Amino acid sequence: MSKKTLAISGAVASALLALGISAVLTVPAQATSEEVINLDVGNNGVVHTDVGAHGLSVGDEYVYADKLSRGGEQIGEDGSSCQVTELRGSDVTTSCVLSIQLPKGQLTAQSLWVKGSDTVRMAITGGTGAYRGATGELAAKNIQTPKETYRITLDR
Repeated sequence: MSKKTLAISGAVASALLALGISAVLTVPAQATSEEVINLDVGNNGVVHTDVGAHGLSVGDEYVYADKLSRGGEQIGEDGSSCQVTELRGSDVTTSCVLSIQLPKGQLTAQSLWVKGSDTVRMAITGGTGAYRGATGELAAKNIQTPKETYRITLDR
């Protein structure tokens, strides 16, 4: 093969490789579907444990239990605990872990929450049963009121 033919072949191969890489990089990501679970939350009790310094302080813990329903029918329950991690003026920041029991399995979620804010977005950190390997987000609204709700958006 002559040097000229070899050079042209190399240039064509390089161009084809560049085109192939470009095509791979421009392929749109596959759309993911979502599963949404909407629940009404019936507060079933809150316990505050005062640790460390007397009164509200870092390390104090709140433990919650709720009944979960849809269309007026109870379909599950949850339990959570939130530890106070920071006090800044009247803002109380807590680190919360939530476990939800539903007919098809359990979900877990966690987040930081400034106590008193009416909405918190929690990361779905896993699950069991039909929710094994679950990821997504839980948006809790109207927290600790009679109108509290969860909107769970699972990535599928």
